[in-house]
Amino acid sequence: MSTMSVQALSDITFDEQDANLFLVDDAQLRADALKHSVLPRLRVVMNVAIARIREIYGIEALEDSIVSVYPNFRQKRDRELLIKYESVFVGLGGQRKAKWPGFARKDGKPVQILPFRFAFVLDQYGVFTVLENAWLKGLDTRSFEMLLRFHIDNEHKVNPLCFASGMAPGIPYLKDLPLLAPLRDEYQLRLKHKLYDNHFLGHTYHFPVSGDTLKQIVNRFAYFFPVYDSYIQMAKGLPIRLDALVAKLSAWLERELEETEEQTELPVPETLGVHAARAAESKVRVMPAMRWQVFQRDQWRCVACGRSSHDGAILHVDHIIPRSRGGLDALENYQTLCDICNIGKSNKDATDLRNRKG
Repeated sequence: MSTMSVQALSDITFDEQDANLFLVDDAQLRADALKHSVLPRLRVVMNVAIARIREIYGIEALEDSIVSVYPNFRQKRDRELLIKYESVFVGLGGQRKAKWPGFARKDGKPVQILPFRFAFVLDQYGVFTVLENAWLKGLDTRSFEMLLRFHIDNEHKVNPLCFASGMAPGIPYLKDLPLLAPLRDEYQLRLKHKLYDNHFLGHTYHFPVSGDTLKQIVNRFAYFFPVYDSYIQMAKGLPIRLDALVAKLSAWLERELEETEEQTELPVPETLGVHAARAAESKVRVMPAMRWQVFQRDQWRCVACGRSSHDGAILHVDHIIPRSRGGLDALENYQTLCDICNIGKSNKDATDLRNRKG
């Protein structure tokens, strides 16, 4: 992983304040907070994962895919927003302007939307990965059967990827099979009864989630990418390249293991103590309800530069007068800053940027 990618993950944290957001009763406030505060951080995680996929497999994930996000509601609405979103989703899915000749629709029209997505999800319990399948119902039987037969034909190749990535198929209860039946028997029964909904779920990493944990989540996402890529190749009407990708992953993991064994512990420069102290102060948490009130008051924009989540900004709540200088934990002592402007403002700077005149 590149230095820039590591730094990007080092600056990202999902914590109990994000979990508490799902307890907010105001549907609009909850939706705005998810879209403008949580979603941009999860997008950074996806960007790092795409870079990791490129590093391991030499594949540009966005050559055939787009990044889809949820929630993705319109800002200007005729009616009040009533949906109380229960999760945040950032995933890879097939490009919608493309044609997918490997699949067919029931109505005979060209396939433009694929029935599977590979994503990072955040809900009130934590962060996890999912490969969801069959969410689109318009494809013909042959198309859905193709996806299930892939797992029957390649079970011995997919299983090691499941172990490496922590991904497990969501197994429904089928009366005709024992609970611990082989996956091959389960997939055969799914074909018989036309049960096409075949999800894979990763481990849920409970809050707080940051740093090395996020790197592990990204790696595990990349480890399972060959399964998603196989779906894409089938949709394109091309042979799958599962064997080649698994070989590249094995070689990459071997190199990583060798590099880990060669690393030695380095002394920590004294100057890091200054950064650690500043980071410690930034970790003092704003009360959850207060945090979203600050963002809402400042219209989900950085009060210094005006950037919002639409510009890729990650928003922070900043103490105008730092706590170390007697600043209060009160709404009037908070302001919204983006990640860039917050880094530029030291803990000795008590400037109220909301009152600047442009």
